[in-house]
Amino acid sequence: MTEDDPIRGEPRSRPARAASQGSGAETGYAVIGTMISGMAVWGGAGWLLDRWWDTRVFVPVGILLGISVAIYLVVARYGGLPPSPGASDNGRTPGGRRSRPRTQKGQR
Repeated sequence: MTEDDPIRGEPRSRPARAASQGSGAETGYAVIGTMISGMAVWGGAGWLLDRWWDTRVFVPVGILLGISVAIYLVVARYGGLPPSPGASDNGRTPGGRRSRPRTQKGQR
């Protein structure tokens, strides 16, 4: 039993297991949470500006800005589809240019 314990000062080894993938429900809750928090944070900032400057325009602007930023974050995080298993790679980058071939170290 004592041979399993690391020597004082050494880090413990981690068990070898694959990283867990989130379920569909977890992803959905993360997307909904991002959308609601974006509206709440930016809408709250707009509310504070409205209270400070005695106006009524910044709450709707803040909510719309919050939704826009949240949609951008959701698309950036979850928007890409995984490649299909039978898809062939034609050696082109998404921009249409061919990528430079990899060379050995020291070669040009």
